[in-house]
Amino acid sequence: MFLLRMLTRSRTRSMDPLQVSMTGVRMGERFLQIGCHDRALLSGLAAKVGLSGTAAVAAFSDEEARRAGGVGAKIGALIETHRIEGGPLPFDSDQFDMVVVDDTNGHFASIAGEARLEYLREARRAVRHGGRMEVIEAAGPARPAGYDVMRDLAAAGFKPVRELAERDGFRFVEGLRAET
Repeated sequence: MFLLRMLTRSRTRSMDPLQVSMTGVRMGERFLQIGCHDRALLSGLAAKVGLSGTAAVAAFSDEEARRAGGVGAKIGALIETHRIEGGPLPFDSDQFDMVVVDDTNGHFASIAGEARLEYLREARRAVRHGGRMEVIEAAGPARPAGYDVMRDLAAAGFKPVRELAERDGFRFVEGLRAET
């Protein structure tokens, strides 16, 4: 019996962290992550898409860009990283199947309202028709006053917008780029 348990345990793969599982990213997909605070999130997403997919990061700082590069080196994945400072995202329209905003440290929520909305509009442009955007934020009362990610996603043109879950210290909000 002991040997059977050992053999079974060695064949089962470890579960993905919750924040990776909630995105639903699959092998071969093209994803863009905006912000890079949670290493486990980027590591899991880049590993999921594999060599047949595309992983890209739009980093708000040099530190985030280095973090993304370190994650890529550690897991052996090519992660295209760009430092962004307002203005258009350096990606083509309809380039990605999914965009993930890593707001696990509250940085994205703290960006001034119109600038934050412009990032979301740019993300909508970069995601293909029928593609998805998911914002992963720390759950709890630490959000800036007046901040409402669901309102911002809707204002940027995503619809429908819905809260997927709030669990284990994270809140997951999704918006779809509907056909127009």
